[in-house]
Amino acid sequence: MKESAENQIERLLETPYWVIDFLPETVSAERSKQYFEVEEFCCNSQFINRLYQQFAYVIIKLSCYFDIDGHPTPESILEDVNGCIMNGNVNFLFADEDALITLNGGDLYMTVYNPDGRFLQLLQSLVASERLFLRKTI
Repeated sequence: MKESAENQIERLLETPYWVIDFLPETVSAERSKQYFEVEEFCCNSQFINRLYQQFAYVIIKLSCYFDIDGHPTPESILEDVNGCIMNGNVNFLFADEDALITLNGGDLYMTVYNPDGRFLQLLQSLVASERLFLRKTI
């Protein structure tokens, strides 16, 4: 019996994950004050609009290679991502790849759960093409 999308998402949220970020590595605790100033600036400027557009382009490009649950159009992917800039969230389930990409409004990163093999390899290239960074979390 095929796992429902809701169950698959719940399960994937408990798996190891990577992040797609505008920074190449985690900021140290000693630099957290400066990071929070940068974060506030980014969230209250045009930066976040450009960043979310980059996030949407990664998903749109990835959809050329892998099916997204619900088969969203490029326009609807862009709308969904832009629609959660300051609140809300969006999930992109790649059910056949057993992978999930999430974005929570106001975050300056996307979370990628359970990427593996070809999916991870293509994702790395697509993230780099948008001048973003993909890193595994501890």
